[in-house]
Amino acid sequence: MKNSNFELKNKKVLITGSTGHVGKYIAYVLSQNKSQLILIDKEEKKLVMQKKVLSKFKNKITTYKCDFLKLNEKLNLFKKIKKDHKYIDTIINNAAFVGDSNLNGWVEKFEKQSLDTWRKCIEVNLTSIFEVCKELKSLLLKSKNPNIINISSIYGVLAPNFDLYQQSGTYNPAAYSVSKSGLIYLTKWLASEMSPKIRVNSISLGGIKRYQKKIFIKKYVNSTLLNRMGTEKDIIGAIIFLSTKMSEYITGQNLIIDGGKSII
Repeated sequence: MKNSNFELKNKKVLITGSTGHVGKYIAYVLSQNKSQLILIDKEEKKLVMQKKVLSKFKNKITTYKCDFLKLNEKLNLFKKIKKDHKYIDTIINNAAFVGDSNLNGWVEKFEKQSLDTWRKCIEVNLTSIFEVCKELKSLLLKSKNPNIINISSIYGVLAPNFDLYQQSGTYNPAAYSVSKSGLIYLTKWLASEMSPKIRVNSISLGGIKRYQKKIFIKKYVNSTLLNRMGTEKDIIGAIIFLSTKMSEYITGQNLIIDGGKSII
């Protein structure tokens, strides 16, 4: 097996939501491997800091500020990217509307979940990915090995176990699960539409350990086969696999990375 099958050097990779926990780690590892990065996020300061941190790897990095809830920013983004870049090898659709515990109508009981947060979530997690793929398809077609990786969730595959959220101070919004489920189907639709030239796959992540309450972590860990929550490091093998020639006969698939939670 040739090492070129794992080759990431000079591969031009676009990452949305690049300054978030998962996006930041993906960008860091790809920078280590000398990929050229196109980083997109809604906060300019975080992009500037991210580029500064990654500059030590001396790979080419271009950043673009864009809030996917704002149509004019999206339209300007696509124009700039098409002007600045002749091709793209890989698009990693990682940007997501995840809200927080202080957002009204989000991580609340069903009766209190708002239409406003529903619409924002669907717009960022599903509609914007449709737009990114549609608008940048022409640049992917100029690559020798073009592919798209959509970051979904196990809640796009499984219905939530609401017992996990009791006494945890959080909840599971319907919009998040629906958007991630829709993204898995969009992945299949795009794989069919963009074949045979462009491969399209998705990755569904299980729960990532961050700042959850101990009771939530304990319940979640007990619901997995590997007895732990995930980390950002757990995704990178799949990213490398799906974005290189190692997976050149794989398209339209959803790779679940959840420590075995979904099969119990």
